[in-house]
Amino acid sequence: MYKILATMYAILLLVSPALASDFIEGFEDIPLADGFRQLDEQGFSFGNEESGYTEAIITADKHTKFNDAIQFYLNTLPKLGWNLKEKNRTHLIFIRDGNILEISRLQVTPLKISVNMKSEN
Repeated sequence: MYKILATMYAILLLVSPALASDFIEGFEDIPLADGFRQLDEQGFSFGNEESGYTEAIITADKHTKFNDAIQFYLNTLPKLGWNLKEKNRTHLIFIRDGNILEISRLQVTPLKISVNMKSEN
C-alpha cells in the first residue's frame, strides 16, 4: 500500500507544474505558460473525425523572452506524454498519438507565440 501511495505522490509532483497552469482554449491539455494570455480573436479550429487543425495565439503580459516559453514547454509537455521532435531558436515541435504540436515565435516585442496542432496524416 505504501508503494502505491508513494508512486501516486511522485506522479502528482511530476505533473503538478502543468496542473497549476491554465490551459490554452481549444486544446485539451496544453498549459498556458505563466505570464501569458491567449488572444481569443486570433485562434481558430477546423477538421473532422480523421484530421484537424487548431491554432491559438498567446502573448506575454510583460517583457518575456521566447526562451522562457521554450523552457516551460520543454519541462511540461513531456510529462503530459508529448515527445520532442524538433527544437530551434524559433519553434518547438512535439508528437503524441498521431498529432503534431508546434509552438512558434511570431513576434519578438511584444512576444507573440503560435500554438498549433494538426494530425500527422
